[in-house]
Amino acid sequence: MSIWYRCKGGVWCEFQKLDINHEYLKNLEGVYVIWTGMKDKKVLRIGSGNIRAQLLSLKKDIAIQAFSHLGLYVTWAEVGSIRRAGVEAYLANNLKPSFMNYTPTAIPIKIVYPWDEEYES
Repeated sequence: MSIWYRCKGGVWCEFQKLDINHEYLKNLEGVYVIWTGMKDKKVLRIGSGNIRAQLLSLKKDIAIQAFSHLGLYVTWAEVGSIRRAGVEAYLANNLKPSFMNYTPTAIPIKIVYPWDEEYES
C-alpha cells in the first residue's frame, strides 16, 4: 500500500491541475513534496502542516510557479503531529529542496521517498 498520495489512475498529481478544494484535502495534515521533472526530478519544496493551506499558498508562490513550464508535481502523506517535524527534516536533509524557508532542526525520521515506493492502485 502506498503512503504517498497519487491522483486518479495512479499518476503523480500535476500541481497546476490539482483541485485544492477537493473534499479529500479538507483538514488533511501531513508532509508534502513538490518537484519538477519525471526522469530527472528536482525537488523544489518540502513542507508540512495543513496540506490544503500549504498548497493553496504555494500556488501563489512566484518562485515555485517559475518552474510551471517544466511541469510541477505534488504528493503528500498523512503524518501525525508527533512525527511530522522529523519526517520533514529527513526529507529536507536528503532531497535538498531548492526552496526552503528554514532549516529543519528536528531529529530526522526516515520515510520512503515518494518515487521509491511500490504503488498499488
